[in-house]
Amino acid sequence: MGASHKPWWKRVHLRYSAANIGLPLFVLYYAPVIAFQEKTRVWTLIYAIITGFSVTAGYHRLWTHQSYKACLPLRMFFAAVGAGALQLPIRVWAADHRAHHRFTDTDRDPYNSKNGLWYSHIGWILTYDQSRFGKGGEGIDLSDLDRDAVVVWQRRAYYPLAGLMAFVLPACVAGWLWGDWAGGFLYAGCLRVVIVWHISYCINSLAHWAGHQPYSERNTSRNHALLAVLTLGEGYHNYHHAYPRDYRNGPRWCDFDPTKWWIYWLERVGLVWDVKRFRVGASQAKPMTHLQR
Repeated sequence: MGASHKPWWKRVHLRYSAANIGLPLFVLYYAPVIAFQEKTRVWTLIYAIITGFSVTAGYHRLWTHQSYKACLPLRMFFAAVGAGALQLPIRVWAADHRAHHRFTDTDRDPYNSKNGLWYSHIGWILTYDQSRFGKGGEGIDLSDLDRDAVVVWQRRAYYPLAGLMAFVLPACVAGWLWGDWAGGFLYAGCLRVVIVWHISYCINSLAHWAGHQPYSERNTSRNHALLAVLTLGEGYHNYHHAYPRDYRNGPRWCDFDPTKWWIYWLERVGLVWDVKRFRVGASQAKPMTHLQR
């Protein structure tokens, strides 16, 4: 019997459910007794943006879609700091996202929007089933990632690296610089992880539910400018589904896409190259095949 036909209590992924439910409850429990100092607030925001960029520019546009090539130090930075977002290793993240593009809005789409807003936002994680979606299933080519030494290293070192970057580093920065060890751990560590999680999850859910479809109506993906502000430019999701290998999600000069601006300047200084840019209406706007990027 397929996983989708099992009773809900047999489909719960205990580890992912414990993390996604337990961490917010942990923050709520300790927040009344640990002050959220102003310096810690600023550090929490800064580190949220840094880890967010490591997911949008690194996990997503660099590794999943191969939108550009990057030098080794930058790839190491994205892999290490991206682990601090606690969104699993690059290879697992990319496998799910390539499946999402290859099988959009079908039962093989890990965050299938046809299953409802709750499911596409977090339900798919709480009931995550690797046999259906994960780690290079049928039709999803991950050979490029298996040849990438940084991806291989991050996968092997993921859990200690994630613990260090998600919790230890933010606590140490706040503790060493202004003496707020507990606040650094609780807010720049735990609260930041929860915030970055749900902002990322909004791309899987809200970006297939609210907004408009100026580039393609072949699937439920949508553009939403406000969502782009929250997600460092990822909210132009309809364009992204039409041109998945473009390094930009917002192609117009007026589109708020800080991730594309960062990649642009990294290219100018020589840290990235082979940056993919497609013309709207070009033949590349078609469903992905082969490597599913």
